[in-house]
Amino acid sequence: MVAITGTEAVSAEPKAQANARVRVYVSSVGAAAIERTRQRLAFAYSDLGLTLGAPVYFRLIREQDRLEVWVKSPSGSYSRLRNFKICSKDGALGPRQNTSTGQPEGFYAVTASQMRPQGVGYLGINLNWPNTYDRGRGWRGAASLLQAGCASGRHYGLTDQDMEEVYTIAYSALVNGQASIPFHIFPFQMTSFRMLQIGQGPKASFWRDLEPAWRAFERTKTPPQIKVHGRRYRVSESK
Repeated sequence: MVAITGTEAVSAEPKAQANARVRVYVSSVGAAAIERTRQRLAFAYSDLGLTLGAPVYFRLIREQDRLEVWVKSPSGSYSRLRNFKICSKDGALGPRQNTSTGQPEGFYAVTASQMRPQGVGYLGINLNWPNTYDRGRGWRGAASLLQAGCASGRHYGLTDQDMEEVYTIAYSALVNGQASIPFHIFPFQMTSFRMLQIGQGPKASFWRDLEPAWRAFERTKTPPQIKVHGRRYRVSESK
């Protein structure tokens, strides 16, 4: 394994102590992927007036198989960098409640300690499922990842090249000081019309807990603050 700092890949041995604020450990293959991806991404950022390493926000929309990457602009609002195609899903919308129910929905956060393959693929991000909300409802099971590879199941999959880019985007934000990257997973675009179609029942009740976060970001283009209180999500707009 190697530790990648803000500007270079270094050995994880004690003699290679670095002064970077954050170290993200990946395989040597992953380190090479980050190095070759960084320059390409820097150009994409620059074209939009953005800076690689600025804070990011991930929004995944299951029904559209779409992972959106938003980056904080100099004005303070977030601009969409690009969309990535999710190439694997279990086909059923609704929150993951146990090992057999597929991929999660809800509000998660990515920190440096989650930027590890966890034995699946050569690049991956642990989504930290179950979160506090999930555990409060008794939902349990094995970890869920965003990973390289298109196998279905509890993980969200991207092509190898797309995962290299997403991993590098997250890595760059973390090593430049973003302590936690919001990773919000919605079942569908939560427009007023779409919400009228969901009916009643446990899934509908859960989705209505997610809707305020969708509306807050659409209104402000800034990731909202999320807390869990009384087994419910509580959403407030960022200031």
